[in-house]
Amino acid sequence: MSSLNALNSKPLRGLRFFVERVLPAFAAALILMMVAVTVVDVVGRYVFDRPLPGAFELTQILLADLVLTALPLTTLKGAHVEVDLLSQVWSNNTQRLAGRFGGTTMAVVFFILSWTVASHGLGLMEEGARTNDLALPVWPVAALAALTYLLSGMVALIPEHLRQEV
Repeated sequence: MSSLNALNSKPLRGLRFFVERVLPAFAAALILMMVAVTVVDVVGRYVFDRPLPGAFELTQILLADLVLTALPLTTLKGAHVEVDLLSQVWSNNTQRLAGRFGGTTMAVVFFILSWTVASHGLGLMEEGARTNDLALPVWPVAALAALTYLLSGMVALIPEHLRQEV
């Protein structure tokens, strides 16, 4: 099976669909919620002299969720910040090998992060950890982080030249 056919397999098409369609829709919903929280807080503060309780905390949580949600798409598009000092003097084969090494290393780091954050999130859930102002449970943010790190690791294993082709 060629690598392009492997990339078109059902699990990888599902991964691509989730990363390109579902996560951006979720990110848009998070942005909309951040806008709503900000508008309600500003109008409440300046019109009614009653700001939205916990608005700062809600904004922090929503922003963290937004960054985490964008991570797999950033990985799929190859949009992470890179320092590229030697690639001009390397052959195409060496560049390809370096890209595979970098993608594999990135995947391993994402998988370790996913495992670590998932373990920590389970601990937070068992402890019943909550935020200071609104007493919201903290573990859902850790669960989202574990999921997006896992997805990013899976995406990082797809060779970079094939991520853009399909």
